[in-house]
Amino acid sequence: MKITLEGKNKKYIELYEKIVNLINENELKPKEKLPSKRDLAIDLNVSINTVMNAYMMLLDEGYIYSIEKKGYFVTKQPIVVKKPKEISNTELKKDEEYLYDFTTSKIEDFATTKWLKLIKSVTEKKDYLNKTDYLGDIGLRFEIQQHLKLNRGINAPLDNILICNGFEAIEKILELTDIEDLLLENPGYHKLSKLNINKKISYQNIDDYGILVPNKRCILYTTPFCQFPTGIKMSISRKKELINFVNKTDSLIIEDDFDAEFRINGQRAVSLYTLDREKVIFFSSFTTTMYPGLRLAYIILPDKLLSLYKDKYNSYSSLPTLEQLLLKEFIKSGEYASHINKIKRLYLKKRQLIIETLSNYNYLIPDEKKSYLSIPIKINTMYNDSEIKEVLKNNKIKISLLSDYDINKKDSKILILGYTAIPLDKIKDGINTLAKALKTGERT
Repeated sequence: MKITLEGKNKKYIELYEKIVNLINENELKPKEKLPSKRDLAIDLNVSINTVMNAYMMLLDEGYIYSIEKKGYFVTKQPIVVKKPKEISNTELKKDEEYLYDFTTSKIEDFATTKWLKLIKSVTEKKDYLNKTDYLGDIGLRFEIQQHLKLNRGINAPLDNILICNGFEAIEKILELTDIEDLLLENPGYHKLSKLNINKKISYQNIDDYGILVPNKRCILYTTPFCQFPTGIKMSISRKKELINFVNKTDSLIIEDDFDAEFRINGQRAVSLYTLDREKVIFFSSFTTTMYPGLRLAYIILPDKLLSLYKDKYNSYSSLPTLEQLLLKEFIKSGEYASHINKIKRLYLKKRQLIIETLSNYNYLIPDEKKSYLSIPIKINTMYNDSEIKEVLKNNKIKISLLSDYDINKKDSKILILGYTAIPLDKIKDGINTLAKALKTGERT
């Protein structure tokens, strides 16, 4: 048995690993006797304790066995022919770099200083070391309840508000109903289709008034305040049609309150939830209002679903306590409302600058009446959507097209120009670069 210790680890661990390799490579055969502790210690110029510790580890793992007064022997065991794949230390692939990011996947500004102060004060109390209720911290639920009443005109029972980590919670809730069909908006945000949902998923088109009324019993997912990506705001007439539909067919609606905090005017849109609390599941996330790394959202459940949820998940709690307590204090102190107002003013400046700069290019036509965190822009061009994407990529401009959210990938020639990620001082250059890049395809 030839072994050389290289000093890369503690001696007894290295010796253990060397013997394991010899056994796995079948260089040490089953029932073959190992050298005595004294002989191996002299041969390797190590202490007997070093050899003893290595042999004890081999015994514990079952690589060897001992026979009193005879010594240590290799255990008979299967030989693994396939070697484990070596781990490469090559550099991880970096995300593609862009000069201009016209998406809504990031938030440029956040009240970081105030948030950090809250972290200090909250952690000093050490309450974050404990778990919260499976429905979420009751103090946070109360602050959300009050915020909804004041800012959205929604009166929700405290017991029906559930703190969650986003769409994964909707996955659990969908398991509680026997409705087989889930309808998603098209074009739309189709993340629900990627989850492990035991439902038949299909897609429902939208018109100028919102998602079309389905013709079968279903769970209908919709973004009525500001449909993404088109920016269409659902009419009150369509909302009432949908409520009549779900009652007639015993269906359900998941109302995603996307963009509602960022309304440009002070008018509060009527929520589907306020029209029928028993047929509408209200969903809202703090990802777009705070920052993407804060994986906290909330759901208002109808009584029937709440009862089923409590029965099934009353012992299940996976929400981070610290983030809940921080968010509770952030809302309670008024900093959340202050933060929303601040970034609304910033986003309005960005929006106005984008529209002003686009006015110099008659082949880029913005729809100013739609959306809040993005602007649909019709391109008068000979390029198809694939060619537009290539032009944008070559000019290091990150931006989505309407067809990216269409299940049929229908050619649209419509950009969905977001402005939450891009800094204000880069907007003008970004729009000018965008216009110059698409100029060559202008339709005359």
